Amino acid sequence: MGNDKVSVLLPVYNGARYLAQAIESILSQTHSNLELIVLDDRSTDQSVSIIEKYVALDPRIVFVRNETNLGLFANYNRCLEMSTGAYIKPFAQDDLLYPDYLIRAVAALDAHPSVSLVTTGRNHLGADNQVLKVVSPWAKEALYSGRWLIIFSLILLSNSIGEPVVGLYRADADKGSIAFDPRYYHYGDIELWLRLLKKGEMYFLPDILCAFRVHDGATTNLNHRQMLDLLDAIRLGHQYFDYLAEIGESEEQFHKRVVEFAAMQVDHLVRERGLVASAVRAGGPAPGVGQPNNLQDDFAEAFLFALRYITPTLAELDHLKRCREGDHVNFENEIKKIHSSLSWKVTAPLRAIRKL
Repeated sequence: MGNDKVSVLLPVYNGARYLAQAIESILSQTHSNLELIVLDDRSTDQSVSIIEKYVALDPRIVFVRNETNLGLFANYNRCLEMSTGAYIKPFAQDDLLYPDYLIRAVAALDAHPSVSLVTTGRNHLGADNQVLKVVSPWAKEALYSGRWLIIFSLILLSNSIGEPVVGLYRADADKGSIAFDPRYYHYGDIELWLRLLKKGEMYFLPDILCAFRVHDGATTNLNHRQMLDLLDAIRLGHQYFDYLAEIGESEEQFHKRVVEFAAMQVDHLVRERGLVASAVRAGGPAPGVGQPNNLQDDFAEAFLFALRYITPTLAELDHLKRCREGDHVNFENEIKKIHSSLSWKVTAPLRAIRKL
């Protein structure tokens, strides 16, 4: 208790750009009783030489190179298998912990036996370390109901709890119970948070104690562009549907909500990010993610069921509503704009399936 060892899990794949900063932020923690478990997933950049430099300087680092590329969540799990600490801290190659993160989070976990997850406020950092946003999603330092947070996350279909960098939890003799689910492409962190919150409460520290990096090469951005988060949202809803049923939502309502969420996401990606059709139609994860492409039968059926509700994007529908009903010329012009838009072309295969 108090000064027990923390196992920091650091999977690495082509992370040379920010890796030195990430490692130094761990080694400079005021809670010094830690092990930093670094597993390189067959990087092709300078990641290995950077890691080896720090291994020579600090005996708390355990470094292994994988024989084959495992993918992010499977690599996290291999780090976990090697861990020996009383607490588990997932981390990422481009994120930062500020010096007091571990000492504050460990103290909160120790002080509250009913807590199964501690999270903190964080900065969103840009590519050049500039603070893009300060994120402290809950009003005050307090205990928050695990059940409430699960329902809240499923309703929003987003990670309101935070990225892996925000969380600390207790080790367990059954390491499978606190491992990432490798079936997930993008929402593996959310699924782990929800699984932990089935066991207890969350304690939130609103102080900004860590930083999540936002840049074009980040796995998060790649997953958004390939819409892998949409696939994970459907899987997550199936896995935790009992919590939605408690508040009266049917499976049909959930599937419709997922597709409405997808419509808004496609519209945003096309309009704001210059997305091209080939990226949306990509059949699998980006190189290095290494997740399985085969989906379980119930998952595939749920996705096909959801396609019944595919419509033009919600933003386009809203734009049409603003057109005056009597202005036929304007209305026809708006229709032509939609039919020639990239977002309409991107969703054409989905509308074809809907007709079938």
